[in-house]
Amino acid sequence: MQELIHFTVQKIKELLEHFNEVQGLYLSKSFDFDARFDVFLNEILEYFRTKGNTSHESEVLKIMNMIATVKRGFNPIKMEKIVTGRRELLGGFSFNGMEGIYDILMEIYTKENKKLDDAEELISGIIVSLYQNGILDDEKLKEMNSVPKIESFWNSLVEQNTAISGINKKLRLSIIPEDIFLILEKVFLKLI
Repeated sequence: MQELIHFTVQKIKELLEHFNEVQGLYLSKSFDFDARFDVFLNEILEYFRTKGNTSHESEVLKIMNMIATVKRGFNPIKMEKIVTGRRELLGGFSFNGMEGIYDILMEIYTKENKKLDDAEELISGIIVSLYQNGILDDEKLKEMNSVPKIESFWNSLVEQNTAISGINKKLRLSIIPEDIFLILEKVFLKLI
């Protein structure tokens, strides 16, 4: 089942905010870093499990296992016991883990935002066309002040116009109807 893209983007923003807090702790060499990083990794792991994203879940588990291995006194790269410099090695693996997490979060954030931007571009074109053809004007736009009204308006357009119906089908390949209505609301607010 597809998820509301707007929700995914918001959740990734929250995770990035938590990530920035963890990075700040790393930078300041805070003693709280290890515990907070563990909490953060578990939060991300739970998010990916809930979404059913096994590839990203595996990446997070890999990072967690590398860090756990260093904490146990074993170098996971050289496959030998750590004699000296365990703390420095842990810092290096933690930094590497943060880089990996950042890449995952930004990949998702960029991909989801692109879906929204592409959909907004299509929808904006339709709305401008409706204005040019006199189907939509400022008064009608002001009447659409809630998502149910926007939904009703969009559904009537889809039923009446085969071109818009085709665009709606194209949009629904990558986003759910609720995303479409939120994008319409955003476009309408720009025009008022």
